Amino acid sequence: MVVRIFTSASFHLPPARSSATAAWLLVVLAVATVDLGTGPWLGRVDGGAVGLREKLSVYEQRRYQRQIEESENSGLYDATDSVISLTAANLKQRVFNQPHASLVEFYNSYCGFCRRFAPIWKQLATDILGWQKLVRVTALDCSRDENNAVCREFEVMAYPTIRFFSPYYADGEQKIGEPVKEHDEQRIIDRLIEYMQHVENKPTNWPNLTAINRTDDKASLFDGTSAVGAPRPKYVYLINEKDTNATIGSQVILDFHDTPDVVVYRMHDPTLTTNGLSVVDGSSLSAINLPIDEFSREKVRDAIRSHLRQHHIVVTDVSTKSTKKAGDGGAVAAGTTEQNISALMEQKQEAAIRAKVKELGAAVVYQADLEEAIRFALFHEIGRYKTIESDRLVALRNFLNVLVRYFPFNDNGRRFLTELRQYVLNAGEERLDGEAFVARVKSLETERKPVFSSNHWIGCSGSREGLRRYPCGLWTLFHYLTVQAAESDLSNNPLEVLEAMHGYIKNFFGCSECSQHFQQMADKNRIWQVATKDDAVLWLWSSHNEVNKRLSGDATEDPEHPKVQFPTANDCAQCRRKILTNHHNHQQYTMEDGNEWNLSEVLRYLKHMYAYDRRHLFGLHDSSLAPQGSEGRSEWGGGVASGAQTSYHSYGNVLSDIDIRFSALLYVTCIVMIVIAIKMVVKRGYRKKMYPHDILGKV
Repeated sequence: MVVRIFTSASFHLPPARSSATAAWLLVVLAVATVDLGTGPWLGRVDGGAVGLREKLSVYEQRRYQRQIEESENSGLYDATDSVISLTAANLKQRVFNQPHASLVEFYNSYCGFCRRFAPIWKQLATDILGWQKLVRVTALDCSRDENNAVCREFEVMAYPTIRFFSPYYADGEQKIGEPVKEHDEQRIIDRLIEYMQHVENKPTNWPNLTAINRTDDKASLFDGTSAVGAPRPKYVYLINEKDTNATIGSQVILDFHDTPDVVVYRMHDPTLTTNGLSVVDGSSLSAINLPIDEFSREKVRDAIRSHLRQHHIVVTDVSTKSTKKAGDGGAVAAGTTEQNISALMEQKQEAAIRAKVKELGAAVVYQADLEEAIRFALFHEIGRYKTIESDRLVALRNFLNVLVRYFPFNDNGRRFLTELRQYVLNAGEERLDGEAFVARVKSLETERKPVFSSNHWIGCSGSREGLRRYPCGLWTLFHYLTVQAAESDLSNNPLEVLEAMHGYIKNFFGCSECSQHFQQMADKNRIWQVATKDDAVLWLWSSHNEVNKRLSGDATEDPEHPKVQFPTANDCAQCRRKILTNHHNHQQYTMEDGNEWNLSEVLRYLKHMYAYDRRHLFGLHDSSLAPQGSEGRSEWGGGVASGAQTSYHSYGNVLSDIDIRFSALLYVTCIVMIVIAIKMVVKRGYRKKMYPHDILGKV
């Protein structure tokens, strides 16, 4: 920026009069002392990631158009799936008062179980795609801020939560759908059919899913089977099921519900001892049995389709292929808006951030990740409950207590946390309204702004949507808090951080399966027997490694960040040693390669990695908001903390803002003096032997 200014200045320098020169030097000084850490010439990310200014080519627009379409969908599902993605803005519009039923999955894209369940939900949507006129499979991502309120309204307490909404479902108090607690595809279908059998306000195209009794009056099977104005069916198929609770017949009925000239019934015939399939011809009223190799949905359906083809009847495609298209490449250029270009530039910037993080290495704790973790916890996870009471309220107080004591916030941030804690304490032993809590969090952030110095994940950023981020940030947060507690004398309770973590995971963490696993592990590893603060640091480290080992190769693993035992040998060679003793009989301290952890070195490493002064400020949108030196290291007491150092930007961890400004000032001053001297020499108009004192005298 400075170079461009003075390149231009060399052609338009004012006359060399003393007043003009003085004015010009004032301009130079003003430019040189501008805060180089801010301004339009840098991107929104401090600490080395320069903003991306280049425009996208048509090729890039085509290349990334698919990514745009996928980003417009909620987390785990995209435009190629048969799952319909919902948002808070359209959920009620697409689910309530519709002539079809809906299955809605409320999920969290950061939830490990949700990620493992997503392929099941996709397959379900594909397998019943032929029923879409009667029921639709949808999903809503509760991890998105814009969906937070609607997930609270629908009382989503765990992820994934599945609800059934019948046709013409009306909005109203406590109208949150019927629960589907199963997570196996076939069991979900069984529960779905059970709900569909009991629908009261049926649309006109709703098939009869109730089993009929055996009858000799075959003509009656064709009476009343068609909608008004529709032709009489040519064939009636009867599926006999020995088990009255079986759903195979109902599934086949739904597969053929809109096939012309065909009606399918479930039949209960006590005289038959086996499951079977028969067909009644409408013209002759004769009945024949159709052979099937196996009594399953697929075999029964294939037998009916084969019979219909023999009689030249076109069968409605009840296969299960999605009809959605991922997007037409020929229309990319026309459909790419400025908003899309901005989104793609943001993706490029995220890629640049990941490259910088990779360069810095894994053993770095970022202030941005710590802030994003508590932002998501306070603004999103805690507030998803309609009421916060009993053990959940105690867990919230414990969580806020350790944040107030140990979280590295600036003055505004500590006021924010302290006043939020007081708000929770004022609730006494009574309940706290979740919506009111979120409103209070937002109002305090506004009143005390600026509070947060970050606006996106850095070290915990995943290679794609739904990976790492919040779970990674939560682990990082509690590791940091255990180390800060161990290095502080604010409390003598060695369990304060572990107790806060256990209470938070148990009562607020959205992934219910993850929460249960953590509680079971905590009991197995005797969390309540931790005796010292250093032991608390090691307990959390050991438990985290246990989780990494269990989830290695899991669907939740980011391929760019494999789940390994940390610290790695490259990061801390002295943290591992050959097995000498069975330390405390704790098997979690030994490894399969014949080594064991050197606990004293591991503790030293963890205290170094999660030290207050080791927080990296890369990625902050305004690093001057992050606490420096002694600022933010003690519990907020109501007044401005003493001894706080002046905040400053750092460039490459070497030069500060002051260094940069003085260097720029000296550089610019030298350039100005040289340019003025050259101008004055050229302007003299006569030849004379030049001496240094002539030039310096004029200047």
